[in-house]
Amino acid sequence: MFGILSVLGWLLTAYLARGAGASARASMFAWAAGFVALMLTLHTLLYALLADRKARDADWLRRHGRAVQAEVVKIGRRGKGWRVQALAVAPTGTAAPTVFKSDILRADPRPRLAVGDHIQVHLHPTDRRRYWMAIGTESKYL
Repeated sequence: MFGILSVLGWLLTAYLARGAGASARASMFAWAAGFVALMLTLHTLLYALLADRKARDADWLRRHGRAVQAEVVKIGRRGKGWRVQALAVAPTGTAAPTVFKSDILRADPRPRLAVGDHIQVHLHPTDRRRYWMAIGTESKYL
């Protein structure tokens, strides 16, 4: 959608610039259309590059991360979505238990999960702040 708008913006810029001639007003509209087209192009490129980042990170963590068992301790509302919290005892080699929080989910996970269930959490090998929780939801709910 934004790609099409970007192309249309560049076409409008070319049309206005060609017909601008000595008119200051037409030249100003050509510059404005060019700026809008540039912003739409940048938006489209950044979206294309960054749109699947969460899915790529989750796939990487499933393949390379260390799997630990965690117990679901809370399922609650978070704004308009849902969040699952799980507790794992000493997953990172420390004595303290670690609380893991899921991403905000659009659908209620309670039909698939209950407090007290055990789930897998995949930890990043070197950065314990990065993890992925296998809570049994399809990607359409994330």
